[in-house]
Amino acid sequence: MKSLSVMGSFLIALIGLCLFFVSCSSDDTQVPSYYINLVEADTNHDTLVTVIRTDNGTTYNVTQSIKAATPDTTYRCMCTYAVEDEQLTVYSLSHIFSARPYKAADLDTLITDPVKFISSWRSGGYLNMQIGVMTTDADYHKFAFCEDSIGDRGTYKIAYFTLLHQRPKKDAESYTDDMFLSIPISSYTDCDSFALSVQTYEGLRQVVR
Repeated sequence: MKSLSVMGSFLIALIGLCLFFVSCSSDDTQVPSYYINLVEADTNHDTLVTVIRTDNGTTYNVTQSIKAATPDTTYRCMCTYAVEDEQLTVYSLSHIFSARPYKAADLDTLITDPVKFISSWRSGGYLNMQIGVMTTDADYHKFAFCEDSIGDRGTYKIAYFTLLHQRPKKDAESYTDDMFLSIPISSYTDCDSFALSVQTYEGLRQVVR
């Protein structure tokens, strides 16, 4: 009988614990929605981020902000933020390399040291990519984009890009650092798709988006 009494006490305690969690879960407190996305971020004269534009076209005025590096600038960046009652709070901001492509005719050489290609997609007026760079963080890697050509197939046009990458000589290939890059393509209004060539450790890879 003693063991049954102990078991009964355990069941009563367990039921009470379940009721406690049900009571807590039914609380009306709303948890803000957190996001980690590629965005455009505008800074003011004090380098504070004042506006966030997401790739789906939503614009937010930032209510609780952080500082970026340069005043009065629009950044392409990876942003961690929360939205509550249409109010946006920025928690972290990482600059993403984004620059207009060079014309192939303006470059003497194309340096394409290999990277690990992970993915690519179009959003927010950009051709985005995620790559892995072998590094020890001994020095900065240099990146750029080259517009190789624009193919015209009657009513269909495709722009061809190449990712340029120069490894610093003193940086060894110890581990992989994943990173994002974005090519601005909003000015290519007459192009229907975009081909991206990336030199990988397995050879040249081309994707069309």
